[in-house]
Amino acid sequence: MSWAYFALAVSALLFVAWVVQVLKRRWSWPGLVASIGCLVTASFNSAAPFRGYIDPDYVGYGFGLVSARPGIAVTLIAGSIFLASAASALIAAGRKTGRPLWIVSATCAALAIIAGLPTTLQAIRDPAGNAIQLGEYLTIPGWAGSLILIALMAVPFLVGTIWGARGAMAAEPASIG
Repeated sequence: MSWAYFALAVSALLFVAWVVQVLKRRWSWPGLVASIGCLVTASFNSAAPFRGYIDPDYVGYGFGLVSARPGIAVTLIAGSIFLASAASALIAAGRKTGRPLWIVSATCAALAIIAGLPTTLQAIRDPAGNAIQLGEYLTIPGWAGSLILIALMAVPFLVGTIWGARGAMAAEPASIG
């Protein structure tokens, strides 16, 4: 089985659901930023939950600070990241307030630590060492590469953590006394 095709199919289905949510126009700009970050993360993690358990040639799972050996551990860890990210992408694209935004906030906080923190620390330690190679004819130099990586792997999750918590608290009833 080609796991790339499997991941592409799952990602395409998730993308269609995401577009449906976005077209309802109930989103805000910070929610859209968080939603896109979660959508990309879900797509990156879409095949691992299945492959880690089924594929005897799978070498193991690694995503930011999280890693697992092949087997049920990959299914549980990567599956949790996929489900939380997919749910958060759809929730953030479909609403501005409400208790479900706690899911977005918690997911984004976890992803900021799991993926954003190591990306940012690496960029700070060696900003010139993060060149992004796009084929043999286009290379984004280290400093620009570092900024792009931070923009993709940290900023959406920081935005989502704050925006999600604010939106969730706005829906909470005011306490008396």
